[in-house]
Amino acid sequence: VEDVEKAKKLDLITSLEERNRIGIGALNSENDRLYNGQRRSPLIITSPHIREVAELFDQDHFGRMFSFYRHPIDYDVHPRLKEKLPPEAGANNFLTRLLSDVHSGDIGFKELGIAKQVIRQVTVTGTRDLMAESLFRTGKYFGWVPVSGTGTKDGEEKDDIIAKSCIDNQLQAFPGERYADHNSREWQVFYNANKMDCQLYELARSTWRAQIQTIIPLTLQKKRAGEDDEDEEDGDEELQAAAEGGRKV
Repeated sequence: VEDVEKAKKLDLITSLEERNRIGIGALNSENDRLYNGQRRSPLIITSPHIREVAELFDQDHFGRMFSFYRHPIDYDVHPRLKEKLPPEAGANNFLTRLLSDVHSGDIGFKELGIAKQVIRQVTVTGTRDLMAESLFRTGKYFGWVPVSGTGTKDGEEKDDIIAKSCIDNQLQAFPGERYADHNSREWQVFYNANKMDCQLYELARSTWRAQIQTIIPLTLQKKRAGEDDEDEEDGDEELQAAAEGGRKV
């Protein structure tokens, strides 16, 4: 939180724009600009403090949030995050409290509804059970290219292969999901205490499926916006292929 407050005082986003690190000025360099309009080295802000970071942006400087969700039974809340929140915030329904910004006292359907709205409307959603697919989709949506990729139109297919290989290598040592016996007493106790977070996780999974149609590659977004010279019919075919590929997951 201290880092976010410091960024606010420094007016971080405006400062980055003035230095041509973000915005139109960042795309003037042909060496750093990719064919899809993205920078080769985009800037990303990472933080668990969603609401505080969102205040760094305004109507003149928009941002786009992406997030990954895992089942509440696998939560491992960072100790530093626990220090900044009341004890009850980490005791139950941690994610609902975090997204609704209600960290103490009882929470109900209002807070759950706010948290659901954040997941459905605000974020590009990824889930732990589909981590590789989530990372790849997020990268295509933002137009990111792997470090060893060419970033050219002709090299897009090869870049995708490199990206998938890199993602798979990084996830090899990633801990898997933990499964619980839903007929056990331990699970029933856990579920009763974290029912809202369990609902949010299922919502995140359904949002992931819904975004097969909406979170599409940056190149296809530009075609839809009329910023590409290719026939829009090609874009329709790509979208259909992406949808069919998503249904096979």
